[in-house]
Amino acid sequence: MPDWTAIVADRKIKEAMDAGEFENLEGKGQPLNLDENPFETAGQRVINRILKQAGALPEWAMLAQEIHRELDALPVSRERGLRAVRLAKNEVSRERAAERLRQAHRERVGTINSLILKYNYSVPAAAQRPFKSLKLAAEMESLESDIAGAVGTG
Repeated sequence: MPDWTAIVADRKIKEAMDAGEFENLEGKGQPLNLDENPFETAGQRVINRILKQAGALPEWAMLAQEIHRELDALPVSRERGLRAVRLAKNEVSRERAAERLRQAHRERVGTINSLILKYNYSVPAAAQRPFKSLKLAAEMESLESDIAGAVGTG
């Protein structure tokens, strides 16, 4: 069942449009000014203007940049660790290198997932492009496969 207030509002808007009341509004045909948020307080407006002039980004935007950096660094650090496994002189040093790689990879995935969680909770709804967390089990399984391949080629 439709809301009666929405029906009345729609009718009033249609009547005003038919009467031409929206024809000569100030700013008609001009782009909207999105520089100011009508919902922020005067104090927030001053702070945001100062931050903008200083070139500072909101926390969620800095988090997005950091997530991208970490995601870009993940395969680089993984390959560096695999190279250490391949170049190890003996079985003991190879296993130590593999264990260091596992630990570093696990920590980096955890860091990325923490950043993603913080980002997804802090980004405003209007700017929301949520990141998906990495699946630790799948990441570690893939890493184990790569380590086995590195050991086989070493």
